[in-house]
Amino acid sequence: MKTLNKNEEVSVSMKAALNRTDTTPRPKIGDNDGISDKAMNLIITLLMILTMGISIATAAPTEDVKYRIILRQAMLDMDRMDYDKAITKLLEVRANTEETANVNHMLGLCYLYGEGSAEKAAFYLNRAAEHISAEYEEWDLDETNAPVQTAYHLAKAYEELQDFAKAAKFYGQFLTYLESDAQLASARTKEIISRNASKCEQAALETGETTIPVNVVLNK
Repeated sequence: MKTLNKNEEVSVSMKAALNRTDTTPRPKIGDNDGISDKAMNLIITLLMILTMGISIATAAPTEDVKYRIILRQAMLDMDRMDYDKAITKLLEVRANTEETANVNHMLGLCYLYGEGSAEKAAFYLNRAAEHISAEYEEWDLDETNAPVQTAYHLAKAYEELQDFAKAAKFYGQFLTYLESDAQLASARTKEIISRNASKCEQAALETGETTIPVNVVLNK
């Protein structure tokens, strides 16, 4: 299922109800219609279950559309760097739909560069980093993975938290992504990331921390 374009409107078609005219008299419950009270109660129960099932089935797509719209709005908020508004929307989506690395990645960015909470950013980016994919599609409402840049942002969050061992680890992971795809970044960018990784690794050694070996696995 492909995503909605930015300016694409969400339309909901309604089926017209058909009115059925029936002049045949219908027996009331309790009339001697040949059906026992027990059987009638069973019929009523089955009809109620059927009605509830139809209601749930028809309500599900509406809820799905609702949170897709909210997710799109959050993306637009982030595009305008209005991170506070984006956080509110993303938390609502996360609380009412299946958790995805994409939403966690976006929440991490908002907390890191908007609210300035490196701790919250590290929490969400860590969850997103479990499902990094080189095939990530930005603006795709059906995307469930996180982009390779998640490793860089997570490194920044840990650097702010002065957890230099983990910062060095994720700078190293991001550098591995860059080296595996020549189109991702220039030689200058790779040099800067490499310098950041070395700086954090040195800081980790000075503070007695132990660096974690880089182990990169891309989800295709």
